[in-house]
Amino acid sequence: MRFRMILLTAILSIVWAWALSQNQNEDINSVINEINAIFERYWKERFVKPSPLATDAEFLRRVYLDLTGNLPPEEVTRQFLADKSQDKRSQIVEQLLSSQEYSQWWATVWRIWLIGRESQRFFVNAGARSMEQWLQEKLAENLPYNRWVYDLLTSSGRTDENGSAFFFVKYEAKPEELAGAISRIFLGTQIQCAQCHDAFNDPRWKQQDFWSIAAYFARVRIRPVREQNRIVAFEVFDAPRGEAVMERNGQRQVVMPKFVFASLDLPERPINRRDAFAQYLTHPQNRLFAQAVVNRYWAYFFGRGLVHPVDDFSPENPPAIPEVLEKLTEDFIQNGYDLKRLIRIIVSTKAYQLSCQSNGGALNSPEDFAQAQLRPLMPEQLFNAFLRATGAEEFLKEWMPRFYEQLQQFMVRRFVLVFNTDEEPDVTAFEQTIQQALMLMNNEQVQRAVRLVSGLPMLRNLTKEVSDEEFLNTIFLRFYCRYPTDDEKRVFLDYVRQHSSNSQTELSRNRRNVRLMMLQVNVPSSPRLSAFEDIAWALLNSGEFLFNH
Repeated sequence: MRFRMILLTAILSIVWAWALSQNQNEDINSVINEINAIFERYWKERFVKPSPLATDAEFLRRVYLDLTGNLPPEEVTRQFLADKSQDKRSQIVEQLLSSQEYSQWWATVWRIWLIGRESQRFFVNAGARSMEQWLQEKLAENLPYNRWVYDLLTSSGRTDENGSAFFFVKYEAKPEELAGAISRIFLGTQIQCAQCHDAFNDPRWKQQDFWSIAAYFARVRIRPVREQNRIVAFEVFDAPRGEAVMERNGQRQVVMPKFVFASLDLPERPINRRDAFAQYLTHPQNRLFAQAVVNRYWAYFFGRGLVHPVDDFSPENPPAIPEVLEKLTEDFIQNGYDLKRLIRIIVSTKAYQLSCQSNGGALNSPEDFAQAQLRPLMPEQLFNAFLRATGAEEFLKEWMPRFYEQLQQFMVRRFVLVFNTDEEPDVTAFEQTIQQALMLMNNEQVQRAVRLVSGLPMLRNLTKEVSDEEFLNTIFLRFYCRYPTDDEKRVFLDYVRQHSSNSQTELSRNRRNVRLMMLQVNVPSSPRLSAFEDIAWALLNSGEFLFNH
């Protein structure tokens, strides 16, 4: 009898979970359909002809880069392209949102948004990694956005024990720095121009308003934690006293905290200042908080926000399509600030799934969202894609994990130097040229890292049993997530045949010199391998690889 009850309970639980899942899917589909209808009306009213839908290969590469910061593995690409099911795009989205790669990548994205990229100072890098780990835990749990932002802004303690506290270290616990950063990141609003005088660019903000926000953080303090005369962490805490002081017309005056971004009807006012600010900021009545992150996510996925730039919410800069922003914001608030749900909706819209190819006419304006935009890969994305495509990722992680981390840090530092992105916390604002990317990709240290003694690691799978055509398919699937076209196949296979037919006397003429060259990672071991390596480097150095499209 007891067993039957347990079995019945289990069955009812499964049925309930399935029914709940179905209701949620129907709910999300309803939102997606409404957004698609808004875009259809918008395009029709403006005589905009949207691009055709992206191919499965284009969609897979795009969504993988966006959700995980990396290319799909070759076997995943093969399976996806061969899959004939109608819902395979939504299925791959669900798989990615449930993966560890998702939480790892979005922890990186949020760390960049919050505190910028890496620094060459050890203790700063250690704090950034600790913060990224904290973010990864919150994102893997899918903790509501308002809750982890509240935790972030009220965090205290040592940065090596509570990674979120490093946010205050980044801005040196300066009230004026925190006021400007928090309003920009979490509210999409630039108030720092009002630090020294009433803002000229946005008459809403007075100098008094700026310092009223800064006053919430006037008692935050940081101090270094030392071991053997070496800084190993920082401690963040609140002092019992401390006020914000504004200078105006030669006079210094104390300014008390006041939340100026929204009028909130709250029954109680918290005593702790940071706690009060965090409650006001994340309160559902403060719609700007939800609007800002919805718009920031939209900009990440499209290369342009509905409000553009993402940190310029103002009456003079209205959204390109207000109905879309309002629909997403309302759904975001009603569904508990669920970031995964927001992503699920955005990548399921028709606008996101359009091709970057024009529909037979002129290019569409980016603000119409009627055509996918070419987006340069972020430094971290290019690093990930570079190693995965060449096969070096698996080898380095397994056999040289410490070197893998060092190479990653080197790559990011090089990007910071070449692209001048060290103080650019906005992922969507990152720009690069093909020439800049090639400068990094052709760096000697980078090439040596992925060209091991026998050439690119992926070439180790090139045996006599593998045909030239089959291996060419492998290279294209790894680098471009698609099969080569007929023209590409003809040109590249001709190159391999011509290269392979050459006499191997050039390799055997001076074996001693050849062996030395191989040890220096300068040549592969055979003409056939050399030909395919040439093809691989040609694809790696192309715009199709360097951009998300």
